[in-house]
Amino acid sequence: MNQHDGSGCCGGGDEGAPGISRRGVLRAAAWGAGAMTVGGVLIPGTAHAAPTIYNPFTAYPVTDTWEGHLRRGSLGGIDYGMGVGTALPACGAGTIQNIPYNGTGGHTVTIHHGDGYRSQYMHLSQFSLADGASVGAGTVVGRSGGAAGAPGSGSSTGPHLHWHMIDPSGTRISPLVYIAQNPGQQSRQVFEAPSFNGWQALPISGSAGAVTGSAVATIGVSTTKIVYTLNGGRIFEAASNAGWRNLWTGVSGAQGTALAALSWKGVKLVYSVVGGAVHEASSGNGWRNISTGITGVSSSSIAAIEIDGIKYVYSIVGGLVHEASSANGWRNISTGIPGSAVAAIAAGTTKIVYTLNGGRIFEAASNAGWRNLWTGVSGAQGTALAALHYNGTKLVYSVTGGYVHETASNTGWRNLNSGVRGSTAAVLAVGNNKYIYAA
Repeated sequence: MNQHDGSGCCGGGDEGAPGISRRGVLRAAAWGAGAMTVGGVLIPGTAHAAPTIYNPFTAYPVTDTWEGHLRRGSLGGIDYGMGVGTALPACGAGTIQNIPYNGTGGHTVTIHHGDGYRSQYMHLSQFSLADGASVGAGTVVGRSGGAAGAPGSGSSTGPHLHWHMIDPSGTRISPLVYIAQNPGQQSRQVFEAPSFNGWQALPISGSAGAVTGSAVATIGVSTTKIVYTLNGGRIFEAASNAGWRNLWTGVSGAQGTALAALSWKGVKLVYSVVGGAVHEASSGNGWRNISTGITGVSSSSIAAIEIDGIKYVYSIVGGLVHEASSANGWRNISTGIPGSAVAAIAAGTTKIVYTLNGGRIFEAASNAGWRNLWTGVSGAQGTALAALHYNGTKLVYSVTGGYVHETASNTGWRNLNSGVRGSTAAVLAVGNNKYIYAA
């Protein structure tokens, strides 16, 4: 399965950087400073920040590491074992350049990002898009190959994908190192793990590519599972009954990792933070985004529940959990509960809030005067927190050591690793099945 792409790999073509044309220089003026034509493809100009990249291939085994490539004299790369014809989502936004029969690299797709960085996929069996096509993170750009001797396989001896990046200086770099060095609000591919299959995580992919996001929220509408993601400040909707086809709702400006969703009287609602205020967007009004007037909110975490037709939003303001209700004109009231992340459930007419504070998870209920109690669960990281009321049991999901953990009130809040990887999490119950969504 190893690709032999040494220093002479691909006749120099693996980097996909033919000379810059005079026409490219002229066209650059229309696109802005730094734009150019490379191999007949108009490439966006230099940006002021490193591009956002994620790893679309976490579901596949690494069959050769970056270090393994270097030991063999290669310029570097990461190989992922996958069957021929596997869809290859773009690891970030950019412009496509296809390089057929690229020496030992075989059919190669180059994604030119907006600031001089490039990402390359090698040994493809098929290109999906034309040269010059603009793509977002998760858009399918080709199909994997690598079968020995097959057209487009180059020097590959077995089915796999070879992935590397190239920095603005032309040096090949490891995508995984790049992602670690530029964490930001990185979008990641969303996975679904149902309880009935032992929480085995499956990538959510549709005809338009992978569903990706830096934050995830979920609702159930009858038997349809709906996932909302936040990607580059825009909110997308993907539904299981539409093959997870990812659609932009038209809602933009969302910040941080704060995202919540609610199914309310047949209407789908999404809550996000824009400019320090919580906004509500509704499918019933064409997703027109409206500020609720809840201000001073941290962009890290919000939650939403419904009781008796009233919508409640929970947010973090000044390190304390606040509650705002549609019945009181969204007037924001401090519960006095400290936290860096919040999740909420409705248990009958009781509102229950879970918070993450110093790695420990606490529970507070409205019928106990919001008295805050430690559940005994510790080690939780980031702002990933989700909760579910399931068959009379209160469930809380958090991330510890890169894995989503489940803890239940009927087990004395004993924390159990689900085996699902991710740095953000959402949960959903449809029928008798629990689903974890992680990215």
